Amino acid sequence: MLRWPIWGLACALLWAQKKKASQAEPTLPPPPAPAQKMYAQAVRYGDPLTQIVALHWRLATEGPSSGLRDTLAQAYFQAGFYRQAIAVAEELLQEQPRNADLAEIRALSYFYLQDTKNALDAYEKLYEITQSPFHLYQVITLQFNLQRYGECHASIDRLLSLPEAERLTVRISTQGGETQEVPLKAAALNVRGVLYRIQKEPEKAKAAFEEALKVFPGFLLAKGNLEDLSRESASATKK
Repeated sequence: MLRWPIWGLACALLWAQKKKASQAEPTLPPPPAPAQKMYAQAVRYGDPLTQIVALHWRLATEGPSSGLRDTLAQAYFQAGFYRQAIAVAEELLQEQPRNADLAEIRALSYFYLQDTKNALDAYEKLYEITQSPFHLYQVITLQFNLQRYGECHASIDRLLSLPEAERLTVRISTQGGETQEVPLKAAALNVRGVLYRIQKEPEKAKAAFEEALKVFPGFLLAKGNLEDLSRESASATKK
């Protein structure tokens, strides 16, 4: 007579213990989706091409997200797919016009494509966002290459007016094909000297090169330019 109640009580206790145990077990997070695992693995092994595939997979399955597209622009840039990096960056800049990272990806991509005109436009927009002396110096070099000499002089004036121009440095190529780290101010003055030399104003060119050397006496490119200018002047005097 007592067997059924005792058996039922035992079952009830067993069920309660199981329920309690199951409630006490921690809930494990879901495993990462295949595309996320693929991307993480590609990042670990430095494989930008697989990163791009994984990001497109995620965009196709998760929908367009600015974070994913931002990462895609960076992956394209790292892989050397500069036109694709520009396309994604420009799409996102329509939504985030003050995003400096995207603006820099666009500017550098045009620069590496040797599209000087678009690179200048992109760097001018980047400088508007960052007000960085480094970006202004890049504007100067691109204006010089495009022979926009009036704009180049104005940009040099702007850079020389910045207090940090004498403290910050930039790496530039020397006449021997090596690179040298020089103050931005000295680099800008050297460009100004070359401008004056092109514009047939040797005295102003000489003054600019000498001023660059005052800022940085070991400036090899400015020394070479000053020596070339002296030889030109000596040759012209003989004639």
